[in-house]
Amino acid sequence: MKRKQKTMILSIDNDDPQRELEFEVAFQLSMTTKQHYARMKKLVNQTMEVVKKSDHKKTPAIISRP
Repeated sequence: MKRKQKTMILSIDNDDPQRELEFEVAFQLSMTTKQHYARMKKLVNQTMEVVKKSDHKKTPAIISRP
């Protein structure tokens, strides 16, 4: 049985760490283990793409001065 995908968005006017924490906990508890690992894998892949794009392929040369 598949769970219906739902979007959770926190909308608050002022900075409220307690509400942000409650929201994050509720969001994490709403996901299945499979969804949680799929999300982690997606975030890791996105991070790796950013690293690949901004990576300097050529090693900087060491310049010796007289």
